[in-house]
Amino acid sequence: MFTYETQVKVRYAETDQMGVVYHGNYAQYYEIARTECFEACSGMTYASMEEDGVMLPILELQSKYLKPALYNQVLTIKSIVRELPSVRLHVEYEIYNEAKELINIGKTTLVFVDRVTRRPCQPPEKFMKNVRQYF
Repeated sequence: MFTYETQVKVRYAETDQMGVVYHGNYAQYYEIARTECFEACSGMTYASMEEDGVMLPILELQSKYLKPALYNQVLTIKSIVRELPSVRLHVEYEIYNEAKELINIGKTTLVFVDRVTRRPCQPPEKFMKNVRQYF
């Protein structure tokens, strides 16, 4: 299992008139956290993976809102990868406010896809070599 934490400060443009984060922005928060998690555990960036001929699009996204995130709060996003990736990569998220209250939980499923054929494929060996140590 691999876990990674990142922080995001809520910007005014991400909120509604009441200062509450608009629900659609959680997908962006997941992406920020997932990108940093991905780089931390694999030593690769999305760009380097694409250079190796593999893309990683989202197949599924789930999000459950427990409490509102508010303008100017610093949120801590915990990314959790519980199982060794294969063709699919499953990432869970927990978002905490500054009071360390759990305010959101989510999940994404991504699929490794060959850049040319656009068909599912195995992750690059360079990626797997670095990630295996956590599982």
